[in-house]
Amino acid sequence: MAQKKTVWMTEVALMAAVLCVLAPFSIPIGEIPITLATFAVYLTAAILGSKKGTASVLIYLLIGMVGVPVFSNFTGGAAKLAGPTGGYLIGYLPCAFLVGFLVEREFKAIKNLNGMAKNAFELIYSVLAMVLGTVLCYLFGTAWFMYQMSETYTVAQALAICVVPYLAFDTVKIVLATAIAVPIRKLLKKNGML
Repeated sequence: MAQKKTVWMTEVALMAAVLCVLAPFSIPIGEIPITLATFAVYLTAAILGSKKGTASVLIYLLIGMVGVPVFSNFTGGAAKLAGPTGGYLIGYLPCAFLVGFLVEREFKAIKNLNGMAKNAFELIYSVLAMVLGTVLCYLFGTAWFMYQMSETYTVAQALAICVVPYLAFDTVKIVLATAIAVPIRKLLKKNGML
């Protein structure tokens, strides 16, 4: 039991560290930068599942809240969560939970499949899980952005600012995260670590 708990804590801490390393790298393009944070959230949730993945994201957010520069552009502090982009940071939690939850269900759904059909289903299902997680993150982030901004934005205007410019980048991140996470998760399951 103690060994299982140690493995659990190690996996969570390792993926929180991955988040802290990848998330600060960003490209500013307007109000909201393009970051590697969502890629790291997808990866974390798809590998660890809902509970451990969400725990890793929570640890990452807490590290950033105390001032360690792990948020976009190597920033940190609680004020970042209260700012216009804070909803996206908070949105990482439900995103991680949903992606992890769906990925956990995926492996139950494919038990009876074999060969190429099984591999294709795993990839497609993981992509779908990450797309749905992204939608949830966008909902939190865009709603908070609209609330925080002094100007009044319509939903269409907010989506044009907060979502549309990022769709292509998120697509690439989802594809890469799926390509990396699916084989890692399979390996961990095979070795009894998940």
